[in-house]
Amino acid sequence: MNVLFVGYYYYLLYKGTLYEFIKNILKDTLFAYLSTLLLSIVLVILLVESKSFGLFLLLAIAMLLSHGFRQLFLMYNAVSEKANTDQRTGLYSHSYFEEKLDEYMKQAREQNVPLSLVMIDLDDFKKYNDAFGHPQGDRLLGFFGNLVKTECQPKDLFAARYGGEEFSIIMPGFTKAQAKTFVDTFRKKVNNTPFEGVEVFPHGCVSFSAGILEVNKETYDKSQLIDWADRALYAAKSKGKNTVFIYGEESRLPQSLANDINELEQQIKIFLSKDVYTFKHSKRVFSYAVDMAEVLNLNEEDRRLLVLGALIHDIGKLEIPRDILNKKSKLTHEEWEIVKKHVLWGKEIVSVSDKFKDLVPLVELHHERYDGKGYPHGYKGEEIPRLARMLCIIDSFDAMTTERPYQETRSFADALQEIRRCAGSQFDPELAELFIRCMEGKVAIDFTEAAAAQEPYEQDS
Repeated sequence: MNVLFVGYYYYLLYKGTLYEFIKNILKDTLFAYLSTLLLSIVLVILLVESKSFGLFLLLAIAMLLSHGFRQLFLMYNAVSEKANTDQRTGLYSHSYFEEKLDEYMKQAREQNVPLSLVMIDLDDFKKYNDAFGHPQGDRLLGFFGNLVKTECQPKDLFAARYGGEEFSIIMPGFTKAQAKTFVDTFRKKVNNTPFEGVEVFPHGCVSFSAGILEVNKETYDKSQLIDWADRALYAAKSKGKNTVFIYGEESRLPQSLANDINELEQQIKIFLSKDVYTFKHSKRVFSYAVDMAEVLNLNEEDRRLLVLGALIHDIGKLEIPRDILNKKSKLTHEEWEIVKKHVLWGKEIVSVSDKFKDLVPLVELHHERYDGKGYPHGYKGEEIPRLARMLCIIDSFDAMTTERPYQETRSFADALQEIRRCAGSQFDPELAELFIRCMEGKVAIDFTEAAAAQEPYEQDS
């Protein structure tokens, strides 16, 4: 009865399915339950056979077992705490940070609360190490770690040493603006805290640069989250250090967008020898993406992501056999399954370059559907990043309006009508409506200009 009542209580607290709950109960508590049952049987036997002495004997055994389990529990806790703590700074370790970040992201989605991630890097730490040696450098890390811990603990923030002189803070309940206020206040406090040897630093004090990213429903992967926060961090360092930047609000990246476009165009030119259609398709999708970046009023970083992602979104098709790419008849089921893998192959190709790995979500997820029936993961709604949802619409529109070996070509009007029909199922309804309005306006302008150009030759036509 105890087991049943306690199990029912935890089921009410547990938010998973009944199957998962029962599986966890069987896995985690069955051994303890059977052990208690066996001890009860032993108690009955001893009471029948030895009366009072049997009861004494069982109590002695139970106390010894209890003491033994307590020692094992304390030892396990000590080992776990040591494994989860960075010994030099007293903060949490890198591996534990990665584990907890998943939990905080899940919690933020479920409870619909803000969550921000901060990546911090001590400025000119190598210069300090070179001047005073590694032992003193380790003391500086410990000193800074203690400052971080003191500042974060009262607000229940999760602080970890990410690696080297880099630190991370998970901030549940903080918007990016609130996170920036907190980090800036802390940065000034660090600047004003004396430490031996700070005269070697360019700022004459201990300082750090920080990048902030606010998690949203479109953030589907923690590595993407960390990478974007890192981008903001290094944008802060490139601006003279001892400053804080929010991802998406920093000024233009070091290399211009035009240079990035030229570099990626050289990569997709290989399609000219294998599949001319994909090369031309990529260029058209890129052109639509430039227009939609204006319509969506994207910031510079998101504009870069959409435009470059559109240009290289089909790079994975390089791995598809030529006879499938150029097949005139309808693809078989097996051939279609091969074609669908191009998003994963594209992810692998783009991930090789640190410079362009932030394009991975667009390359990998541009065939996901708003209703969850797309591929490769079956994400739906806002689980799919917004720019990938936009790229899905652009990609589909161009596919419908241009000649393909195994698909009927549609007029612009028919294609827009199809997008309107599939809004809410295949496409994000809000983005679909924006795209339709943009394209209808563009077609109207193009038609007017074409009519004006042909006016002198109206009788000939």
